[in-house]
This record gives sequence, C-alpha cells and structure tokens, in this order.
Amino acid sequence: MTLPNLLNHATLALVYAGVLIMLTIGLNMVYSVLKFSNFAHAEWVTMGMFASWWFLQILSYILPWDTAHLLNNLFVHAVFGFLIVGIFGILGEVLVFDRLRKLKAGLDSAIVASIAIGLIVRNFLAMVFGAYPEPNRAICPTCTSQPSLPGFLPDLNNIVTIKLVENDPIFGTQWIRINASGILIIVTSIAMVLAIDYVFRHTKFGIAMRATADSIELAQVSGVDTRRIVHYTWFLAAGLTGMGAAIYRPYLTGPFNSLTGLYMLLPFFAVVILGGVGSFRGGIIAAIIIAYARQATVVIFSWFQYPGGLEEILEEHIGFTITFSPGYADAIPFVILIIVLLIRPRGIAGSVEATRERV
Repeated sequence: MTLPNLLNHATLALVYAGVLIMLTIGLNMVYSVLKFSNFAHAEWVTMGMFASWWFLQILSYILPWDTAHLLNNLFVHAVFGFLIVGIFGILGEVLVFDRLRKLKAGLDSAIVASIAIGLIVRNFLAMVFGAYPEPNRAICPTCTSQPSLPGFLPDLNNIVTIKLVENDPIFGTQWIRINASGILIIVTSIAMVLAIDYVFRHTKFGIAMRATADSIELAQVSGVDTRRIVHYTWFLAAGLTGMGAAIYRPYLTGPFNSLTGLYMLLPFFAVVILGGVGSFRGGIIAAIIIAYARQATVVIFSWFQYPGGLEEILEEHIGFTITFSPGYADAIPFVILIIVLLIRPRGIAGSVEATRERV
C-alpha cells in the first residue's frame, strides 16, 4: 500500500491553521485586555461574512460592469467587513459591557451578556438575509455570491498544482494542490500576525494596551486613557475578525448562513485555551498543532477505510467493525486540549497570574 498524498494534506492543514489564526486573534485580544470570554465572537465571524457579501451586492448593482473589477473585489469587501464589525464591537462595549463594569457586575455577567448579544445578532441576520443569502438577480443581473480579486490578480478559484512524485511504488503520487483563495488565507494570516505583534511590542498604543491588560488601575495612574484603549481594543478585535471572515468566505465549499460562526466557536476556544488564554504567540502554535493533528486524523481514518484496511480486518476476524470516518477528526482538537490542560493547565504559552492572599 502506497502512502497517501501527504504533501497535499499538509497544505490543507496549513490553510486551516491560517483560518484559525485569522479568526482567533480578536478573541484572544478581548480576553487579554478585558479578562472575559466573548461568546459573541461567533457572530463577529458571521457578520463579517454577511457584511462582505452585502457590500459585494451593492457594488455589483451601482458600478458599471466594465469598471466593477477596479473597486468590487475581495480586498474592498474585507475592509468593509473590518469597519462594520469593528463598529459593532464598539457598540457592544458602549451599550452593554461598559455599563456592566460601572455597575460592578462580575465577569460571569459579561459572559452571559455576550451570549445574549450573539443570539440577538444571529437571529437578526437570519431575519434580514434569510437562511442562506442569495443575490436577487431579477433586480441585479450581474450580482453574484462569489467575490473576485482585482483584475491584475488571478481568480480566487484558480488552482495551483505542484507535482513532485508520480506513481512511485512507495510514495505514490505526491503533489500540492491549492487555489488562490487558500494562498490568500495563508498570506493574510501571516500578515495579521506580524502586524499585531509589531503593534503590541513597538508602538505606544500597544504598550498602553499591554499596560491596561496587566492592570486597569495602574494604567490609569500612569496616565493611560484606559477608556479609549478599551474602545480601540473592541474595534480592532472585532474588525480583524470581520476582515478575516470576509477573506475566509470564498474558501468555503458550501453556502454560509447565520449559524456559520457558531459552528466554528468551539474550535476557536480550543485554540485560545490550548495556546494559553491571552497569548497571541501561543495561539499561533495551538492553531498549527490543532490543524495538523486534525488533518493527520483525516489521513489515518481514511487509510483505515481503504480495501484491506482496519475496518475490513476487524470485520473478518471478530465479526464486527468500527467506522473510522474522516468526519470524526473534528473531535481530535478537543482530545489534544484535554491532554494538554491535564499536563499544563495554563496552556502552551499561558502565564500564571500572580495572586496575593491576606494573612
């Protein structure tokens, strides 16, 4: 039996790691500064997809067909998603979370409030756009659900294939197959990581944000406008999530809906907790571990289903078999999460918060 196409599986895992990195930076940022888990983050992802889709329809309707490619492209949609979701993040802070802090409510109240905000937004999107948003071609014949890149770049569905080994008796056929959308996800995730790391470590805003994350009271004493920093944190965290969702949407194999972000929320929390809550670099490591462990499970479980694989062996020798479906690979990240937390409760790169008891 020859080896499966490991190079292509590694490429798929790299793209999935990029998706996890793009869509968990905001979740980590909010926890780092405000110290609570924002369950409305799922709706940030969903709203970023809806906002980019909606802006695509608007530009398709108002722009002439021969000039549409100059402005109506995925990068413009992603910026729009950044602004819309970023503004929504600030509204949540002003209308809900800031008021809770003034009332001296605990972090549990903030978590419950974020769940409530998520429910409201999720149902609102479903009411406005329907179960699965589709362009109204009776009004706009040129409207489409699939965005494109600027005219001088390849189409998002263009596939790049690199074949290294073909029909080898041991290695089989090893090739890499990735479309332009997958490449864009990898490039965007790397750019996000570099930009956020630079901002946090080499700018006054980043230093003020880290000071606020360490202690709001001490940051205020030091002259930091913590209220402004908190607002910027919400805007940046939500905006980056919305932009990442807009970049990720064309890569989806099926249509998206108001529940798309919710279905991805558990893997997001797995990345954040595994990496160490509040640690950006730990989140990157965790995203890579989870992505490659998940894809490795897909390879192994698929191998068990081959003719002469483990399923047939069990059926032949013990009279029953166990189904090794590649779909079960979604549970592997949580198995890894539990094992790591049992060994290292603070995660891969998390730090133990200092505490002081009265004696």
